[in-house]
Amino acid sequence: MKKLSLLTLSVIVCFFMLAGRKTPVTYQANTIPTEVKAWYTDNFYTFQNEVNILADFANRSTSVNDLERLRTQVKKTRLVYKEVEFIFDYYQTPYNGTFINGAPLPKISEYFEEDKVIAPCGLQALDEAVFEEDSLENLNHIKALVNGLKSRVDFITKTHLPIQLKSSQIIECIRSGMVRIFTLGVTGYDTPGSVNGLQESYQSMQSMEKAFLFFESGVYPEAKPKFKSIKKLFKKGEKMLNGHTNFNDFDRMVFLKEVINPLYAELLEFQHLNNIKLEPYKKHAQDYQAKNIFDINFLKTNFFSELVYLPLDDPKTIALGELLFNDPQLSNKNIMSCLTCHNPEKAFTDGLPKSQSNKAGIYTSRNSPTILNAGYSTRYFLDMRAFNLEKQVMHVVDNDLEFNTDFETIVRKLNKNAEYVKLFKGAYGGISRNNINERSVSNALAAYVNSLKSFNSPFDKYVRNETDEYPEDAKRGFNLFMGKAACGSCHFAPMFNGTIPPFYLDSESEVLGITQGFDSINPVLDTDLGRMVNRLRGDNQTYYKNSFKTVTVRNIALTAPYMHNGSFDTLEDVLEFYNLGGGAGMGLDVKNQTLSDVPLNLTKQEIKDIISFMETLTDISEYVVQ
Repeated sequence: MKKLSLLTLSVIVCFFMLAGRKTPVTYQANTIPTEVKAWYTDNFYTFQNEVNILADFANRSTSVNDLERLRTQVKKTRLVYKEVEFIFDYYQTPYNGTFINGAPLPKISEYFEEDKVIAPCGLQALDEAVFEEDSLENLNHIKALVNGLKSRVDFITKTHLPIQLKSSQIIECIRSGMVRIFTLGVTGYDTPGSVNGLQESYQSMQSMEKAFLFFESGVYPEAKPKFKSIKKLFKKGEKMLNGHTNFNDFDRMVFLKEVINPLYAELLEFQHLNNIKLEPYKKHAQDYQAKNIFDINFLKTNFFSELVYLPLDDPKTIALGELLFNDPQLSNKNIMSCLTCHNPEKAFTDGLPKSQSNKAGIYTSRNSPTILNAGYSTRYFLDMRAFNLEKQVMHVVDNDLEFNTDFETIVRKLNKNAEYVKLFKGAYGGISRNNINERSVSNALAAYVNSLKSFNSPFDKYVRNETDEYPEDAKRGFNLFMGKAACGSCHFAPMFNGTIPPFYLDSESEVLGITQGFDSINPVLDTDLGRMVNRLRGDNQTYYKNSFKTVTVRNIALTAPYMHNGSFDTLEDVLEFYNLGGGAGMGLDVKNQTLSDVPLNLTKQEIKDIISFMETLTDISEYVVQ
């Protein structure tokens, strides 16, 4: 009886001791978000104050002699912004990309002022403007940009704060911030004028480390080793970024393999060990279960195909789509199939400058791009006229130079084939009265195209640590691609296409000033107007004249000839074209060129190294019998 009384007393004492102390799960669910919220709010007000200081000085500036101080204040304002961007952009992505820190280009936003052109604005536009000519005209332009920024920051501060956070979302903000640093920071994308990407990335990483350290008081015992490991990785990354390395000399490959990918993976492991469930605030393409930026599942294709007839990941529809892809019955007079222009041995291209048509000796107006990894995009075709893979099929069917038919005819043909009737019933039975119809045919083909993925190249295996072998010239080429050559600021990792990180919500097109053939002495501008004439009302804008989709450079060694008109025969020609500054850099009048016309000053060896890197992006083994 005495023993029982002592045990009871011990339990009571322990209960009262624990009652006043929060458990890790309670601490991280309540206290950590509250602490991060207060810290973030203070930082955001500091950013707003820096914008106010910038606006006050800009409005008092009367001479070009004031431009140097404006540059200094823009730099300071941007660095303060980097303290909050990883959280702000996660919760306010459209607003950030449109008004605060989007690319310095005109844009049409589906979220704001629909169908109206929004002029370049925000911090990137300022970073570019303050390094342009010292003139009163430019000073007035800078004033307008600054006052626009102040107005928008004042507005969003009122609506954005106070912010509600969760522990899981704080970690997702940090992990997405790692993607941002690697794809938009150290590539120079974010700093088009100052090329201050390394210092800004350092500031971002420091801020993300501070946010992560708030978890220290709520760490489960089993998560403590991982917490310490992550702290060391942050310090390693900061040391690399703050090592006073020249932008062109920064080793992005080492940074990826030894800092970015390990942090991306270990933050997820810490989240699991610390019993923080995955509950994303927003829908976007990143799969937070992925452990590596170059994992096969880092991006989810189903994000890009939400509005299709059926999800595109059903094995039945994929198998059916493959049969249709190879079947000439889909074309008029049964003379073409999808395979005609998309040969697996050529990475699903055709090797022609412009694609073969259904008429002998006649070709289509553009080159056939690869459809490997085509599903990782928000717009389709080189002129970006289709919004999903199903719609892309529809455009091919009724094009008079391609299939030149209609779905009514295709459905009649397929219904005469007992095997197709059976397969369509198995895949689409019960959805509508007729199993074979326009939507089901388009969906099956879209499902097959969506399944064509290529992520096991020598490069992918190396950065995923599946092999230690990788050529030294390719390493140099990767660093050039992601740095000095500025390729990675348009061909974004990991897809190396124009779908914009870190959330991959939009796909870009670019105006490069493409010429008719590569002739640097007497260049002639190609006449194809591209996106401006794709018949979409929002795209009928002057700044989309000669604009074409930024396609992937994966498998580029197999997809010659190059560019939308197929007029560049070799990768050497392509690189030299960029090296000269595109059409404008070669002296052509391309007022809306989005590619910088400033020469890159790449040496012949550097061009060879970049090509060596791109050649390691080849992977068609799954689709070609060896």
